[in-house]
Amino acid sequence: MLENNINVKTNNYISENLVNKPKIKTEVAHEVVDPTKVTKTAKQDADSQVRQELFNYNPNSVFDKFIKSLQSSPVLSESIKKLLLNKQFINNNIKTDPLLSMFFESFLENIEMNDGEILDFLKFQQSTYNKFQGEFFEKLRNLLINNPNNEDLKSLVKNFLRTYDCFVSVEETNKSINTALKHIRIHIPEILRTTLDEMTEKLYFTRGSIAGDLNILKNEIIPFLGSYISKMNDFGLVRDYVSVLVHNLIRLEFAADNNFSDDLENLFDFLKYNFNMDEKQVEELKISLITSYENLSKVKNSSMDSFLSLLEKGALKSESPVNRSLMADMNDSLLLGHNVNIPLIHMFLPLSYRGMFMFSEIWIGKESSREKTKDQYYEQHKAFITFDIQHLGYFEMILVLRGSKLFLDIQVPGNLSIYGEKIKKDLNKLLSKNNIEAESIQVSECVKVRRFNEVFSNLTERKNSVDVTI
Repeated sequence: MLENNINVKTNNYISENLVNKPKIKTEVAHEVVDPTKVTKTAKQDADSQVRQELFNYNPNSVFDKFIKSLQSSPVLSESIKKLLLNKQFINNNIKTDPLLSMFFESFLENIEMNDGEILDFLKFQQSTYNKFQGEFFEKLRNLLINNPNNEDLKSLVKNFLRTYDCFVSVEETNKSINTALKHIRIHIPEILRTTLDEMTEKLYFTRGSIAGDLNILKNEIIPFLGSYISKMNDFGLVRDYVSVLVHNLIRLEFAADNNFSDDLENLFDFLKYNFNMDEKQVEELKISLITSYENLSKVKNSSMDSFLSLLEKGALKSESPVNRSLMADMNDSLLLGHNVNIPLIHMFLPLSYRGMFMFSEIWIGKESSREKTKDQYYEQHKAFITFDIQHLGYFEMILVLRGSKLFLDIQVPGNLSIYGEKIKKDLNKLLSKNNIEAESIQVSECVKVRRFNEVFSNLTERKNSVDVTI
């Protein structure tokens, strides 16, 4: 019998000696939180925090979705540049469109402005920036500022503002309902259209018919469409338009006279008994509300009306898909500029001045900044102004007002950058003429077109606002 003399040796020698055994790392990837202790959040620089929040996506946050949409949204200046400065586009698209050419000529006539008319155009935008303008709403703002912990006041103000918003927007709400019904009719089977037509013919779409319209919408049209969706499993465009219809139906219900008067009386009663207001003061509040509403209703501007008419007719009725797309992009840009998530005032200026076309956008807001030498924050006002001038090019200016100190950062087209020092001197003379002294003026070449969200650092979700959404 042969001896078994075959030895098998491994490359890694394993010893029974515990000292020589490889040690397994027991590091924890993340620090374990002790639930019995309160942990302190690490401090973060304000600017870096804003930049980080732009990329932290929360699927439940409307604000996060809005921030992401900024990257792909159309730019108003790019669209309107075609309308004012691109002769080839105007001749090949606008002037060959029978409908649009008429509105375009009216638009060009109305943007011929002198210095006073330019100021009136900008003042009009500022005064109509939102519906809550005037002495009455300033008083409400002051009450909320002076009583930040009064939850009953916040609740009553919220209810009133929501009802007021719906009350003054009845015409727009009825238009939206009518548009949604037309789209629904297009996308439902033809056999059902006659029944829907019989229901929609009962709607009058006036302020006096709100009660009757609501009755037809809630008891006839909505059940009919709901039955169709559930039976046919149509979860496409029809359901989307029904969602818009239901939203506007709720707005119409809040706009009813009895809802508005109830919320208004509740607010006045609370102010009267909790802030010791007498009858005279309450009456003054009511008069200021009426005055604010009438002033907002009366304000008109022919230049703005002609521009909005051009956008509306071009987006809805133009036969050219190129023109419809251009007008729709400008509509989207204007709506984005007035989005409630943007804590800025947005104004724009299409202008024909002394035979030369130009377009300007202005963004104005407040933001906090930190002293480099001190660990403290201060509030400053900032304006971001862009203007594209025919035959000259594109300019940008950032104006910062910090207390009584004014800082200007101006970027000019490349062909004008050699005149930087002359531009500084001329600006200083212009400012001195108006008793303004600039702390600093910087002039450089514009190498990149910036958007407002690249200039302002305070585009974060606000926590101190009153939510009036439905």
